[in-house]
Amino acid sequence: MTDYKSPEDLNKIPHINPDTLQKLRSSTAKNPEFLKEIFQSFIDDTEVLIQEIETSVEEDDFDTYYTAIHTLKGLSGTIGCSRIFNLLKIMDSLNKEQDFSKSKQLVGDLRNMFGELKIIITNEIIRS
Repeated sequence: MTDYKSPEDLNKIPHINPDTLQKLRSSTAKNPEFLKEIFQSFIDDTEVLIQEIETSVEEDDFDTYYTAIHTLKGLSGTIGCSRIFNLLKIMDSLNKEQDFSKSKQLVGDLRNMFGELKIIITNEIIRS
């Protein structure tokens, strides 16, 4: 996957990778409720992790920030949430620089992007 250097570039990436979603749908075809459970769990976990990220940035807590970013990046990558995954890659690289000035700006983007993603997941996967 191509690395994107700025959050503006993320608008070029679909919220959910259609190939990954199709593979997940195929692998859960015999139990479509399981796919809904996977994405509902992602929503629930993401809400908690974003709160941890926001708190860690406010408190300059690099360790908690790293853990939450890394966890959420793994979750989003696994189920094909490409746009948020790439934003988390940017945020992760900023953590390595221990630069919360830029991270603080991106936390709002993360929250907004997740809001959009949550609507898509709810309408296209959970309620389908």
